[in-house]
Amino acid sequence: MLFDGSIHQLPDTDPGETEEWLDSLDAVVEVQGKTRARYLLSRLLERARASQVSFPATVSTPYINSISSEYEPWFPGDEHLERRIRAYIRWNA
Repeated sequence: MLFDGSIHQLPDTDPGETEEWLDSLDAVVEVQGKTRARYLLSRLLERARASQVSFPATVSTPYINSISSEYEPWFPGDEHLERRIRAYIRWNA
């Protein structure tokens, strides 16, 4: 179980096996490249989820902003309306 997402809080019950896994990953990156390593790690995560092994969500997502920044409006809403809503919320608090 990961408490704050840090793997270092968990005891390594088999350092030899851990080293073998890490060496294998290093070898895949060196011989077959990062794309292959990424694929293998994705498959391992799929298998872990299927086996109901809990794992914290990854921070990055495949989301790519499709609107370039020069086409984004300065304020993408009705600023006057939102200011009034905030005033009502403050008054009602």
